[in-house]
Parts: sequence; structure tokens; C-alpha cells
Amino acid sequence: MRRAAAGKSRPTLEDWLEHLCVIVFVIGTRLLPAAAAVWLGGFLGKVTFDLIGFRRKVTLSNLRGHLGGGRSEEELENIGRRSYMHFGMSIAEFIRVPTVTRDYVSRYIRLDGLEHLDRALRDGRGGVLVTGHFGSWELMGSVMVSLGYPVKFIVGVQRNPLVQNLMNDLRLSAGIGVVEPDSLLRITRSLRSNQFVALLSDQDAGPHGLFVDFLGEEASTPQGAARLAMMTRSPVIPGFIIRLGVLRHQIVFEPPIEVPAGLSREEAAREITRGFTGMIERYVTKYPDHYLWAHRRWRTRPEETDAGNP
Repeated sequence: MRRAAAGKSRPTLEDWLEHLCVIVFVIGTRLLPAAAAVWLGGFLGKVTFDLIGFRRKVTLSNLRGHLGGGRSEEELENIGRRSYMHFGMSIAEFIRVPTVTRDYVSRYIRLDGLEHLDRALRDGRGGVLVTGHFGSWELMGSVMVSLGYPVKFIVGVQRNPLVQNLMNDLRLSAGIGVVEPDSLLRITRSLRSNQFVALLSDQDAGPHGLFVDFLGEEASTPQGAARLAMMTRSPVIPGFIIRLGVLRHQIVFEPPIEVPAGLSREEAAREITRGFTGMIERYVTKYPDHYLWAHRRWRTRPEETDAGNP
């Protein structure tokens, strides 16, 4: 996604029109029953892939290069289509996150690995929750809040400030705190106040990322999770949400990333980053249609920067 410079740009006419379209979709989604809203999101995702073709070439190129493994072109195209459908369904669920309650969780959500969150809270340093653009990640945050876990999302600055405000309003109305990535003091205070901060760590990080292997190719990977963990001595806990049906999901929190003793800070940061990236790869390989393949994940190359060097 494109980002606004420091999030300070004034909305343009295009921004207002985009915002209006989003508002109409939000209202329509809220008026529908939950299952119908999620079905509609999936249908629109299919239309986007098959008819509009937005980033379809990028998606198929990523699938061919990093998930081929003997799969036919038809199989890869089906995975790409289902990826768009999953993303559309996840958007519909994001719009409805303020309606997620304990009753909703007990009816539709299977939970595994909560003991890792509870242990982190007992230790008093909160936790850095890491996931990727995988499954309905916004829903995962609202489920945590409904269960009583204090969560803040570290969110990027979007190009359209009106849409960004709408997205953050949805999160806040669901009880999810919001903080921008450059608000380091707020983020570290949250961890030291025994809260969880959650971030997506699977997008191309440009020249400032750490190069680690992802699906068979070195990829520039955000190192924020590792740096935060080392600054606050908070555990890095990977989490994933898997769709089991139209409304049903399984949420899995994996054990914290273990870092061998005796490493330098740079080596430890790389080890943490390699650890959670490997975990994301494991889930993407198992559930490839849950992943957002439309991102240019391998855009930055090691030869373009020194970031890939130990």
C-alpha cells in the first residue's frame, strides 16, 4: 500500500471519493447478517482477481517463484483466487470487529496456545505479537481483546488519511489500541506496562530490513519486532488465524521465539527475525490461500543495500 508522508497530507478529491466508497461498503456490510457479509467479501475478492485483475500478475508471479513445487498453472491460479477471496472475507470481518464478543468467540473461534500469552503476562513484560498478512488478522486482535488481553496494534500510515482514520476508529471501537511505528516511546511504555503490541512483519522492509530466507529467497524483513523485544526483554510470540468455515476460525499462538545465549545484538536480532519469518513460512506453506500474495515481498534485493550483510 502507498503511504502518506508522515501522515500529514491533506485529503484530495480522490481520497474523499475513495472514503465515500468505503463508507458505503461499511454500512452495507454492517446491515447484512454476519455470514452474508463475509460471503459478500469473498465474492468481491473473486471479482477483483478474475475481472478487475488488480495485482493479479504480481500474485501469480510470486506464486510461481515461491510456491511452484510442481503445481500446475491452474492450481496456482486457484490459490491466487482463493487468496483474494480470503482477503475480501477478512475485510468484511474487520468491519464487524466491534461486534465480536465472548459469546461470538465461544461459538466460532477455537483457541490454542493461550498459555503463552498468560505466561508473558505473569512475567510482567507483555509481549510482541508477530504475524503476517495471513488469514483474518484484524479479527484475531479483536478476539484477544474480547478475552481480556490488553492489545495495541502498530499500524502503518496509509496514503489516504480519511480511510486510515476510519480503520483506526474500527479498531478503537473494538477495544484495540492503535500506535504508529514511529511512536517508539508509546510502544515501549505499553510493553513495560505489561501489554501486548501486535505487528505485521512480512512486508518488504526496503534497505532498512534484515535479509532472511522466506520461501526459498532472501527477503528484506522488518526488524522492529526483534528490536522491541531486545529493548524491553519482552517475548516475541507468533500468532496465526486459520479459517475453518465462513465464520469459524482457529487461532494459534506459538511458543515464544528462543534466542541462543551469547549472541551480539545484531546476531540476536537476525535470529529472532529468522525465527518468526520461518514460522510465517510454515503456515503459508500449509495454508497458501490464506496469504496475501499480492504484495511485492521480494522487491528489495540484497545487492541494492548492505542490510543483508551480517
